[in-house]
Amino acid sequence: MSDVAEPTKLLLRTPPQILGPFYPFMMTPTEGGDLTSGGQAKGTVLYLSGRVLTEKGEPVAGAKVEIWQANAAGRYPHPNDDNYAAPLDEKFQGFAVTTTDGQGGYAFKTVRPAAYPAAPGRWRPAHIHFQVTAKYEQLVTQMYFKGDQYNESDAWLNSSSRKELLITDPAPVEGKEPGAQAVTFDVVLTRG
Repeated sequence: MSDVAEPTKLLLRTPPQILGPFYPFMMTPTEGGDLTSGGQAKGTVLYLSGRVLTEKGEPVAGAKVEIWQANAAGRYPHPNDDNYAAPLDEKFQGFAVTTTDGQGGYAFKTVRPAAYPAAPGRWRPAHIHFQVTAKYEQLVTQMYFKGDQYNESDAWLNSSSRKELLITDPAPVEGKEPGAQAVTFDVVLTRG
């Protein structure tokens, strides 16, 4: 037997993505983690959770996790979103913030967003924006959904060298709202 320790395998860092044109700079984020106004928002309820970790797999406690997204019709509650064909949902908050617990965990209750037109003939796939701020690092990224018809044509998703780290596959969840789904999205930083 050798006395040489095997090198620790590092986790792959979550790829960065653009902040996007609809960062909710004029809104106050919901702090309870529930973007659905207690389940009143339209669309499929999505229980989104995960952990913020370092590349070494260490939990990042106390990190600020912000999310923002379009609603179930594909519209942001943002003054510059001109997707007027899609209705706003007054019960959907669209922007929330939480802080990771001692194990790096976070959780949100939201709705599954819809794709939306980005330009004539070009659509953005359904996605949720993340901004994770830890002591030594800030990461902006986006989480996408497996099987979305616009994933393969999306310039931002396909600009990532490891886009598979950004694509999730929600599953039905029992004991919640009818049709509710759950998904786990871990975010890996270089360091906490």
